[in-house]
Amino acid sequence: MGSMLKSTLIALGMTALASAVTAPARAQESSFGPADAKETYYWISNKANLPLFVQYDYVGMKKIAEELGVKVVVAGPTDFDLPGFIAAVDQVCAQKPNGVSVVGGWDPSLTESVKKCLEQGVPTVVDDGDLPDSGRLAYIGTNWTQVGVAQAKKIMEKLPSGGKLAMMSIINAGNMREAVAGFKAYIEANGGGKYNIVSNEDDGGDAQKAAQVTAAILAANPDIAGIAGFDSESGAGIVTALREAGKNPGDIKVTAMEQTPDFFKTAKQGWVDGIVVQNRELFIYYAVKILHDYNHNGLKSAGLGAADGGRPVPDTLDTGVLLVTKDNVDKVTAALGVK
Repeated sequence: MGSMLKSTLIALGMTALASAVTAPARAQESSFGPADAKETYYWISNKANLPLFVQYDYVGMKKIAEELGVKVVVAGPTDFDLPGFIAAVDQVCAQKPNGVSVVGGWDPSLTESVKKCLEQGVPTVVDDGDLPDSGRLAYIGTNWTQVGVAQAKKIMEKLPSGGKLAMMSIINAGNMREAVAGFKAYIEANGGGKYNIVSNEDDGGDAQKAAQVTAAILAANPDIAGIAGFDSESGAGIVTALREAGKNPGDIKVTAMEQTPDFFKTAKQGWVDGIVVQNRELFIYYAVKILHDYNHNGLKSAGLGAADGGRPVPDTLDTGVLLVTKDNVDKVTAALGVK
């Protein structure tokens, strides 16, 4: 069995709708909600058991599954496998579940699969990265432009005299393209020409690769002043490379995205100046709630129900961002029990 198909089937956890056969899922926990639930909703992503997802997104899944008494199932490849991800979306929707949320930020090519789901009558929303041309019922997640702006503001605050900057992300991911664009636009509009973005690199959402990329940036730009990372693994890789290069906390200003609770210690230690928190627990919580409302609330738009083109659910739900810095990190680590 090819690796793509294998990873897809494993994460689909073939239990869900069609048969009683249970296949192992490599995700840490593959479904939530009561065993006798009458409705099943899916959350589908690349890297479906990414520590970031397990730590935060899964919490929202569990809570909404228990609140509504429905089953919420995790599906998708456990590695970075875009064809496998697309195949997972197609296969899940072919089973006609009660609703699907697709993590749309991974790649714009998911647009066609979301369209297919809707054409099959499967209520479908996207989270953590919009697919605006897909016809999705709603987008739930962060405004990624504001993620870029938040990082740009913090970098400029820490480097008031300007300097060379670098960025890294999963470079083809639509949501990160928005963040990169937001970062660049804010710097260009408000930086007074003092900042020079010298590099925009792909770390593939892998901390080890992010460390390698950072080392290369340092070698090519010994006077680099700041680095911004836009996927959850960027920050850990940046800090690793700075440590290995013999840098001290604060030598190079760093902004990043949240990862595991332990990563917040890097803000306390001064390695990272700002960590963007996306309120990820809200993503799938509200995704499933919106799908459930779409199926049941009976609300109409100008007298039109959902089947007639009415919109019984909101088009977008922005979960906002929280910036963790040295000023508030103690409160965050205490709340999370990080020592």
